Amino acid sequence: MDNEIFPRYYDAWKVCITQKCNIPLTKEYVVKRIDDLSDVNSTSTKLFTEKYGAHWRDRILGYFKQALNDPDLK
Repeated sequence: MDNEIFPRYYDAWKVCITQKCNIPLTKEYVVKRIDDLSDVNSTSTKLFTEKYGAHWRDRILGYFKQALNDPDLK
């Protein structure tokens, strides 16, 4: 991860979510996160963007979109 706040690659992000944070990647969870991160007026999205920046919001949103095609998605 170097000095990055979030992993640079999907596979490393997936390990962080599923193993380190112990959050299962379910379709319901992924779709909910995509909806929320896509809504720039959402309070949680505004807070995320203020704290980490729009570039990280976009990257994390991309990871969740990529997760929709993950064969491990439940």
